[in-house]
Amino acid sequence: MSEVVTMEGYDHRSEIVSSGARYYVQSSVVPAQRTVVTSLFHEGTLLSRQSERYDASLAPESLRALVRRIHDVYQLRLTSLIDLRERLKKDVDGRAHLKLGEALYRQKLYREAMAEVIRSIKLGLEDAGGYSILGNCLLALGDLDKSVRSFQKGIDLAPNYADLHNDLGRAYLKMEKCKEAASAFERALELNRYYQAALLNLALALAMNVVLKQDYDLSRDLRGKMKRILDLNVQLKPQLDTEEFREVRQAAESDRYQVVFEKLSRIKEEMDTVATADLSLEIYLILKFRADELSEADIDGLIERLRTALDANPGFADIQNDLGVLYAAKCKIMIDKAHEAFGQALRRNPAFKKAEKNLKLAGNDRQGIHFLLKALLD
Repeated sequence: MSEVVTMEGYDHRSEIVSSGARYYVQSSVVPAQRTVVTSLFHEGTLLSRQSERYDASLAPESLRALVRRIHDVYQLRLTSLIDLRERLKKDVDGRAHLKLGEALYRQKLYREAMAEVIRSIKLGLEDAGGYSILGNCLLALGDLDKSVRSFQKGIDLAPNYADLHNDLGRAYLKMEKCKEAASAFERALELNRYYQAALLNLALALAMNVVLKQDYDLSRDLRGKMKRILDLNVQLKPQLDTEEFREVRQAAESDRYQVVFEKLSRIKEEMDTVATADLSLEIYLILKFRADELSEADIDGLIERLRTALDANPGFADIQNDLGVLYAAKCKIMIDKAHEAFGQALRRNPAFKKAEKNLKLAGNDRQGIHFLLKALLD
């Protein structure tokens, strides 16, 4: 891995090598937006991007330090996932390979993600979510026929999984099969009427159908239908209420569907380049495979991140559950320390009966918390 620092130390670039492929990570300051943007590239193509706002009053040295920290954290996340692949090469836990595949997919490392999901399938894990990840990787890499087959396999396993119907529609959209795409998006919306991504995709399919002049029935009464779809998109995702999206709505009102399709495609492409970091998934992988390497400070750092996430999403039961798992992990560290302390006492005074009893009790608890943590992660 090599690194270059530019713009007087503000920007950072690193190269990461995985399975012979080279990836470039770049963290840059965007003063006009008061953000630090970290981007991941492969073969000259932007794979993903994430942004973090900063205080405009930051001193230059503080801003440099912030950019460096953001860059290092992102780079560490990627290299940790790549290192974990090496650790799991001989592991026969299909669920672990699937989880790793999901984490790699979220960071847009498609080939690496596919390899882990295929490994999980070969180990006997038939999981609809795995076929969703596999299909999305194939879709991103341009293998449309195989992506459709993968999504259909996932639907066979879980017919009411709305995400898979949305995924299948996206593949048909890439193939310019507007009727099939619209049908898949509508099925996703039947399963989840508030599925904003499927709504946006349905608008794209309907606009493309008019542009390509494919299916007359699909374009009937389209103006009113498109208005309802676009209005609901903004209601479900207020961040879409931008000047460009307002232009989409105006174009739809005057039946300019080429403009609708082009602008919606740009908006969707912008949204799709954002990498999503799943904290729950990250915690699972860390505790499953690196629990023995964690310090109390590491656990406290993860707990703080979860508390911040919980403040923003107080109704999320998953976050509360993850907090419980982390507290159990912290208990393990405390019991390990207690066991070590009793052992030290006994080494200094072998006749110390109370220390001997406490060491045995701590040993039992140590074994128990180990099994508890393992059960919580399985």
